[in-house]
Amino acid sequence: MKYSLSNTINSSLHKVADKISVSEGTKQWTEGLQSIEQITGDYCDVGSIRKLHYIFNKKDLIITETIVEQNLPGQIKFKYESKMGSNIVELIFEEMSDNEVKQTSNTTMELKGVMRLFGGLMKGMFKKQSKKYMTAFKKYAEE
Repeated sequence: MKYSLSNTINSSLHKVADKISVSEGTKQWTEGLQSIEQITGDYCDVGSIRKLHYIFNKKDLIITETIVEQNLPGQIKFKYESKMGSNIVELIFEEMSDNEVKQTSNTTMELKGVMRLFGGLMKGMFKKQSKKYMTAFKKYAEE
């Protein structure tokens, strides 16, 4: 399953890149994230791995995040893996003006088990959650 979303951040490209580069800042814009554990490398370095502990609907979910590509300030790509499946999220930041950045999120998901059966039906829910994170990051980046 693939989808793309975009929005506009009212901030400079440099500030947006700085905000996405702060590991603990992730908690400011990612609903449900309880803790972050750096497993290998330094955050934002290609190949670095973090373990993200979430609570969704009163259930624990552990997601492993790997930085696949990093070309900030313009682009960063993450791979997320959990018991439900894996997904690749590429964030592209395009400077529109000195104080305006277009943020595009390209997501590719591969679901496992029962989630694979229902994935097509749940695409709208996944897109809605991604949009929620994008909107929260926008607010965080504009602070």
